[in-house]
Amino acid sequence: MSGISEEYWCAGWMHNLEYMLWDVVTGRREGICSPEEIEQLKYLSEKCGGWIIWDEQAKGERFIPMQDWLRLYEAKRLETAE
Repeated sequence: MSGISEEYWCAGWMHNLEYMLWDVVTGRREGICSPEEIEQLKYLSEKCGGWIIWDEQAKGERFIPMQDWLRLYEAKRLETAE
Protein backbone atom coordinates (compact mmCIF):
# COMPACT_ATOMS: atom_id res chain seq x y z
CA MET A 1 0.00 0.00 0.00
CA SER A 2 2.82 2.39 0.80
CA GLY A 3 4.39 1.46 -2.56
CA ILE A 4 1.20 2.47 -4.35
CA SER A 5 1.13 5.72 -2.39
CA GLU A 6 4.73 6.46 -3.31
CA GLU A 7 4.24 5.55 -6.97
CA TYR A 8 1.09 7.58 -7.58
CA TRP A 9 1.39 10.50 -5.12
CA CYS A 10 5.08 10.59 -4.16
CA ALA A 11 4.05 10.16 -0.54
CA GLY A 12 5.10 7.35 1.77
CA TRP A 13 1.52 7.14 3.03
CA MET A 14 -0.96 9.59 1.60
CA HIS A 15 -3.61 10.87 4.04
CA ASN A 16 -6.60 8.46 4.07
CA LEU A 17 -4.81 6.05 1.71
CA GLU A 18 -6.29 2.99 3.40
CA TYR A 19 -9.82 4.31 2.78
CA MET A 20 -9.19 5.29 -0.84
CA LEU A 21 -7.65 1.92 -1.63
CA TRP A 22 -10.50 0.07 0.08
CA ASP A 23 -12.90 2.06 -2.09
CA VAL A 24 -10.96 0.82 -5.13
CA VAL A 25 -10.97 -2.79 -3.90
CA THR A 26 -14.73 -2.70 -3.27
CA GLY A 27 -15.53 -0.95 -6.57
CA ARG A 28 -16.65 2.37 -5.07
CA ARG A 29 -13.82 4.27 -6.77
CA GLU A 30 -11.96 3.86 -10.04
CA GLY A 31 -8.83 5.09 -11.71
CA ILE A 32 -6.45 5.17 -8.76
CA CYS A 33 -4.30 2.13 -9.50
CA SER A 34 -3.91 -0.65 -12.02
CA PRO A 35 -6.20 -3.69 -12.21
CA GLU A 36 -3.22 -5.85 -11.21
CA GLU A 37 -2.63 -3.77 -8.10
CA ILE A 38 -6.31 -3.98 -7.18
CA GLU A 39 -6.24 -7.77 -7.53
CA GLN A 40 -3.11 -7.96 -5.43
CA LEU A 41 -4.68 -5.83 -2.68
CA LYS A 42 -7.76 -8.06 -2.69
CA TYR A 43 -5.69 -11.21 -2.60
CA LEU A 44 -3.41 -10.06 0.22
CA SER A 45 -6.30 -8.73 2.28
CA GLU A 46 -8.18 -12.01 1.97
CA LYS A 47 -5.05 -14.04 2.66
CA CYS A 48 -4.16 -12.20 5.86
CA GLY A 49 -7.75 -11.53 6.96
CA GLY A 50 -7.32 -7.83 7.48
CA TRP A 51 -6.16 -4.47 6.20
CA ILE A 52 -3.30 -2.06 6.81
CA ILE A 53 -3.96 1.36 8.31
CA TRP A 54 -1.83 4.32 9.26
CA ASP A 55 -1.43 4.47 13.04
CA GLU A 56 -0.93 8.12 13.92
CA GLN A 57 0.28 7.35 17.45
CA ALA A 58 2.92 4.90 16.27
CA LYS A 59 3.67 7.02 13.18
CA GLY A 60 3.59 3.92 11.02
CA GLU A 61 1.56 1.23 9.32
CA ARG A 62 -0.40 -1.26 11.41
CA PHE A 63 -2.33 -4.41 10.56
CA ILE A 64 -5.88 -4.73 11.83
CA PRO A 65 -8.23 -7.71 11.49
CA MET A 66 -10.93 -7.38 8.82
CA GLN A 67 -13.75 -7.16 11.37
CA ASP A 68 -12.10 -4.12 12.99
CA TRP A 69 -11.27 -2.57 9.62
CA LEU A 70 -14.85 -2.82 8.38
CA ARG A 71 -16.09 -1.02 11.52
CA LEU A 72 -13.46 1.71 11.10
CA TYR A 73 -14.23 2.07 7.41
CA GLU A 74 -17.98 2.35 7.96
CA ALA A 75 -17.51 4.94 10.71
CA LYS A 76 -15.31 7.02 8.38
CA ARG A 77 -17.83 6.70 5.54
CA LEU A 78 -20.65 7.91 7.78
CA GLU A 79 -18.49 10.76 9.07
CA THR A 80 -17.65 12.02 5.59
CA ALA A 81 -21.25 11.66 4.39
CA GLU A 82 -22.48 14.18 6.97
